[in-house]
Amino acid sequence: MLFACLSPMEGTMRRPYVHAACLLTALLFASNAQADDSRTAEAEARFKEGLELADSGQFDAARLKFLQALQMKRVASILFNLAAAEMKGGHDVEAIEHYRAFLRLAPADPRITDAQTDAAKQRIAKLLGNVGQIEIDAPPETKITIDERTLDETPTEPVPVDAGKRVVKGTLNGKTVSVAVSPRAGEVVKAKLDFGAGEPFVSPPAEEGGGERTTAGWVVPIGLGVVGVAGVVMGAAFASASNGSKDELDRQLRATPGVCAAPRVPECAVYEEQVSTVKTQETLAWVGYGVGALGLGAAVATFFLLPKASSGSAASSGTNGPRIVPVLGPRLTGANVQLHF
Repeated sequence: MLFACLSPMEGTMRRPYVHAACLLTALLFASNAQADDSRTAEAEARFKEGLELADSGQFDAARLKFLQALQMKRVASILFNLAAAEMKGGHDVEAIEHYRAFLRLAPADPRITDAQTDAAKQRIAKLLGNVGQIEIDAPPETKITIDERTLDETPTEPVPVDAGKRVVKGTLNGKTVSVAVSPRAGEVVKAKLDFGAGEPFVSPPAEEGGGERTTAGWVVPIGLGVVGVAGVVMGAAFASASNGSKDELDRQLRATPGVCAAPRVPECAVYEEQVSTVKTQETLAWVGYGVGALGLGAAVATFFLLPKASSGSAASSGTNGPRIVPVLGPRLTGANVQLHF
């Protein structure tokens, strides 16, 4: 079956898409076998449901029904009504594309009138004022995507897009280039894909405001922070041990003054060994503090310098993530790792 005839202009009949009486004028395809009847019947059912939804003002629901019908039968009448529902529902880019597809099929359908094709052209002209357009300059065999939407073929006329920043990417003979453009409503901008120069892939500019921190962006600073904290803790431990050993030496000197004065006594060897231990502990304390300072400094540096992923979710993360907070005081030296989720 073929579907209904079309009203030439919106508003000229009760239903702005297809007159209700036209639903009764479907004809059998004489050349089609019975195997095609079920798909045709299913397409007609979805088409009629779309008409009823459009007639009641449910344009998005009608659009879905027309799309289902179009998957089963690519017929000019379905495309016309689909584009009309999209136009009413605010899907301007899709409406333009489907009106243009209707115009390509219309010459082969004897039931499509000049008035109907004129209506489609007028609506396209009206819709083009609401969207941007990109004129793509690329070799004919280039595979084109706009914002990850793949085009069926290299376009020969400007491609309608929603106004704003868009990334046009082209792939030819294994080489990919891209360019970012920002058409405004009613404006046509040119995107030239030059495969003769430049890198195989030109990434689009990073979004302002940063992005979500990557795994490396967390792991590397945290690892360095742990090393720094361990260094500070080691330094504090050896500093404390050194202070304790010094106190013990002071007690020995008070108990046995001049222990290493001539003549040399056995207690002097013990005293000198303890002095050596104190010096070693002091050295290790300074090493620990040095490692701690380097680790914490590197953690802070990598936290701010490592690149972030290009997504807008970083702004929503707030204060989430780890924080390394140095702790300094008269009796305590170290660092505290705080995690916020």
